[in-house]
Amino acid sequence: MNYKELHTYILEKKFGYINGDIIKQDKNIRIIHLKDEKGISRTLGIVKFLNTDNKMIEVAHSKILAGGLLGKTLQGFQIDFNKKFIGTLQIKLPDWLKNDFNTQQEIGLAFFSKILVSDDSILNNEFLYSDLIEIVPQDLESLFIGKTKPLSKIDDNLLSLLKAAGLTEIKVRNSYD
Repeated sequence: MNYKELHTYILEKKFGYINGDIIKQDKNIRIIHLKDEKGISRTLGIVKFLNTDNKMIEVAHSKILAGGLLGKTLQGFQIDFNKKFIGTLQIKLPDWLKNDFNTQQEIGLAFFSKILVSDDSILNNEFLYSDLIEIVPQDLESLFIGKTKPLSKIDDNLLSLLKAAGLTEIKVRNSYD
């Protein structure tokens, strides 16, 4: 994957260094703020780890669980991966998230993707490493405008990830005017 396409890189171009502040994590789910140098959250990330026992990502996955940012860590270990963008939807931001985003805006934009890792031991084979939701406040939407594609429906997997972060007011958005 091209480093310049990473969500964190896009944020760093605008805000400088971005670090992770883990809110909740277990072996399957991680909820993390991507914060700028001022401590303002620029993204709430929700990750569902799926296939983590593959030998080629074992060390990188351990570093991710220890607090490393997902894309940056995979790239740092020179693991070939593809972030397959699925679509976007609007989320009503609860008060705690508006506070963390330092915004009064009511709506955020959630990007849903799948992280596929290329398995070098088998030619042309990828495995699904994780599902990923990245939520940004509405005023940052323009940074990612080329990556918006409204979801027409919300499946149970996506809904369960949003609920894990306490985000339940969801709106399927039909256009990006």
